[in-house]
Amino acid sequence: MGPVSIWLYCFLATSSHGLLDAMTDGGLGVAFFAPFNNHRYFLPWRPIRVSPIAVGRFFTDRGFVVLKSELIWVWLPAGVLTIVALALRRRGTAAKNLKPS
Repeated sequence: MGPVSIWLYCFLATSSHGLLDAMTDGGLGVAFFAPFNNHRYFLPWRPIRVSPIAVGRFFTDRGFVVLKSELIWVWLPAGVLTIVALALRRRGTAAKNLKPS
């Protein structure tokens, strides 16, 4: 991986965090423009259940609802994107190996 790929990965990870937080159904919202503007925002569509703070609360009925929500809206899409990226990378490597030197 080159420096551009690493930068892009870090940029996407950082920017997706704010978007995912804005998709939760609790909290104070996301201060996208801090420190220049203290207004907090939510997205109009908020399917992700807000996560409990205490670890012990994950092992309650509400905790399992939160984990299911995160599995569907965070981990499943991330897994699909990872599989697609690996397939494209493998395809690109295979195409390079087929070219005559």
